[in-house]
Amino acid sequence: MDWTALSDEAIDLLTRYLRIDTTNPPGGELAGARFLAEVLERDGIASEIVESAPGRANLVARLRGDGALGGIVLHHHIDVVYADRRYWTVDPFGGEVRDGFLYGRGALDMKSTGVLQLVAVLALKRARVPLARDLVLLATADEEAGSAYGAQFVADRHRDWLAGAEYAISELGVIHADPRFAAPLATIVVSEKTALPIQLTARSAPGHASMPWPDTAPHLLVRALGRLLAAERPARALPAVQEFFARLAGVLPVPEAAGLDDLEASLGDPDFRARFLADRLFAAMVRTTFALTMLAGSEKSNVIPPEASAVIDCRLLPGDDPEEIVGWMRAVVDDARVEIRPTKEPKIPNLSPPDTELYKAMAEALRRRAPGAVVVPEILVAFTDNWVFRRCGLHGYGFGPFVLGEGEWQRIHGNDERISLENVREGARSYVELLRAVAGA
Repeated sequence: MDWTALSDEAIDLLTRYLRIDTTNPPGGELAGARFLAEVLERDGIASEIVESAPGRANLVARLRGDGALGGIVLHHHIDVVYADRRYWTVDPFGGEVRDGFLYGRGALDMKSTGVLQLVAVLALKRARVPLARDLVLLATADEEAGSAYGAQFVADRHRDWLAGAEYAISELGVIHADPRFAAPLATIVVSEKTALPIQLTARSAPGHASMPWPDTAPHLLVRALGRLLAAERPARALPAVQEFFARLAGVLPVPEAAGLDDLEASLGDPDFRARFLADRLFAAMVRTTFALTMLAGSEKSNVIPPEASAVIDCRLLPGDDPEEIVGWMRAVVDDARVEIRPTKEPKIPNLSPPDTELYKAMAEALRRRAPGAVVVPEILVAFTDNWVFRRCGLHGYGFGPFVLGEGEWQRIHGNDERISLENVREGARSYVELLRAVAGA
């Protein structure tokens, strides 16, 4: 296989894909889906595009195997988050290459993964590699705003697109290249926390702001929020989280690794617990979290409103009971004048096992990409479409053959998002080798 030609093609396709503005809202994923369809058509691969709403499109294409084994859904989301051009040094939708990096919104999250999946399917077809599994290429809308027009639409209205599939591969596994580490730490996402948006609404009499009293609606709300945000849910180390930190301990310097090999026990030590929870990522991996994200009160500065409200973005760990959490919040707030209710149906977290054939093949692919890498399962603190496809009966994993330093990783949803050309080149080869290993006949 001509790896140089394939990697050049991947860079070209990603550059063009990044130039398509699919910011959500409004999405406009139809333009991205049409771009993918044109690329597939040139290689004789039929695709289908279905709009879930005007301009909100999902695409599917299938490279058929002999059916001896269950298929693999290779999925990515076409939409990207907003980019504030004032804070970028390049055009977020310019697809500019600078100093060995390709810049653009979606460079990491996650048009790059979509392009690697695309070129891997193209390469296998061109090489006429016999397959034991169908490879289903799926590009969806709306992941950045809840997946209603994308993955959930597919699950509800086009479940046949997933027919015969056993696995799903998506985003946000990564190879962490930290100078402190004795070896690269490579993650495969096996689950993710899910959001439970909760609104608090305080009600009291309205009045003139020149004559305030203690129990106005805003005052009730602020005191309720203070009690809630000062309270703590118990920390718990799920098995996958415990394994993550035990493997992390193996690559960290000894002083930083202390206590991570038995996290559940260490969290009982007040000093260790305080140090551990001071890291916001670590804290989110072991606790249900509550983030205050929205506030609303009066429309005028001199009017005390009859209502004041706040929205809390609560993130659930696998095993959390949404009803129990809401009940706990009500007990902590302890004020009948403050209503607490979920604003959407809760998404119960789900998990895929870290011992399947695909998981093992992904681990080997990551070790080839970064020799000596320590591979570990991860429960992602953010949300991906794999949650939807696990509910459809598939084992869903986040896999990314990208070697990233902390500065690169933090550009996701940030300014000057970018990916190195080396990651695109080597990632294309990694994806082809992975699929040939796990899907080849």
